Amino acid sequence: MVANGDIVSIDDVRSCLEQSGADGVMIGRGVYGRPWFLRQVASYLKTGEVPPEPSLAEQRRILLEHYEAILSHYGVDLGVKIARKHIAWYSKGLPGSAEFRAAVNTTAPPDAVRALIDTFYQPQLERHAA
Repeated sequence: MVANGDIVSIDDVRSCLEQSGADGVMIGRGVYGRPWFLRQVASYLKTGEVPPEPSLAEQRRILLEHYEAILSHYGVDLGVKIARKHIAWYSKGLPGSAEFRAAVNTTAPPDAVRALIDTFYQPQLERHAA
């Protein structure tokens, strides 16, 4: 049996499995903007240990890779529009993310979106390095 429902943390995985007696969990929203969460869950289920979150620089790299994959799959016009929600999920909780999302949601040229991503993440990376 596989259980699901609002699995967004390792504690959710633990509780869900304990309460349901299921053999595994299905994860949906928990990976929005955090595709590495699946690796963390798999590691936890296998070893009981949870790998750390990727660095902010790695998260930015993953976001840009994901953005390029969306553009490649859907084409530029539709891809930019589809990518907006994904970019928003990646930035959730970071300082200035509301302003960043507003800018991304009104920007169409892919290079301009990439520049917004760089402009948003660079100060974040500098703060984390300090």
